[in-house]
Amino acid sequence: MQNSFKSKLLPILSVVLMTFFWGYNWVVMKQAVQLVGPWEFAFVRNFFGAIILLLCLAVMQKSLKIINFKFVFLIGIFQMIGFTVLVLVALVHGGTAKTSVLTFTMPIWANLLALYFLKEKMTNKQIFAIAVSVIGLILIFDPVHKNADFKSMLIAISAGFFWGCGVISVKKYNQKYPQVDLLNLTAWQMLLGSIPILFIIVAKGLEIYEINPYLWKASLYNIIFCNALAWLLWNYGVKHLKTSEVSTISLLAPVIGSLAAFVELHEAPKINEGIGLAMILCGVLMMILLASRGSSK
Repeated sequence: MQNSFKSKLLPILSVVLMTFFWGYNWVVMKQAVQLVGPWEFAFVRNFFGAIILLLCLAVMQKSLKIINFKFVFLIGIFQMIGFTVLVLVALVHGGTAKTSVLTFTMPIWANLLALYFLKEKMTNKQIFAIAVSVIGLILIFDPVHKNADFKSMLIAISAGFFWGCGVISVKKYNQKYPQVDLLNLTAWQMLLGSIPILFIIVAKGLEIYEINPYLWKASLYNIIFCNALAWLLWNYGVKHLKTSEVSTISLLAPVIGSLAAFVELHEAPKINEGIGLAMILCGVLMMILLASRGSSK
């Protein structure tokens, strides 16, 4: 059990660190899409994040070769368009906290897909931890609220679904090509995923945006911490942990995002949202504990 703990400690810490980067980024992205279009911002963070990773590969003298172009391109579509673009579109009109939480319905989709595509099995304890988190999501979702922005919520949930598809795709890719360096996979999925985004930007007509200091800072934060580094941490976690473990641990991100939105954007959570956040946190902590103990019963 001690060896199992040591083998999972670094992947767990990697995913937790990624959640802090992504969690705070909800506030950053919310303010950024008020200054520039969501498609344009997605292209900047994806394309330049990929360039940084490719430069790292070159400096470290690692392979720049793409293995299975079509597969990597599909992962890029799921992660960069299905997830990133839809999240930014949802943030244009939706609340930061609610959008961040609804996007993280991803574990539901990922685990359902994993049962079929990866033949993964979940323990009763893992199912309970996920159930607690899902109930928390439902409380924050507040489906009976008549004034809810259903369009933004639907887009956010769709982003969660495509992210789940991306999780399964990365896992399948790693199983088929275990020799591929994670830095290589992360860089190429970002670069290939940014290409159709650019075509869409051109097709819908180029727009001129005023560049201010905050937009520069938001772009750099997204390119370096939330894209290049975060996707590397995410893929590393997916490769070494079960889908149910890494997906549930990542639920820390909307908790951090909601707290950041409260502090910086003054988006005060309602009672049901506060309870929901607490339940998500409990579910995440349970999953981290189960993963660190190597529970597989």
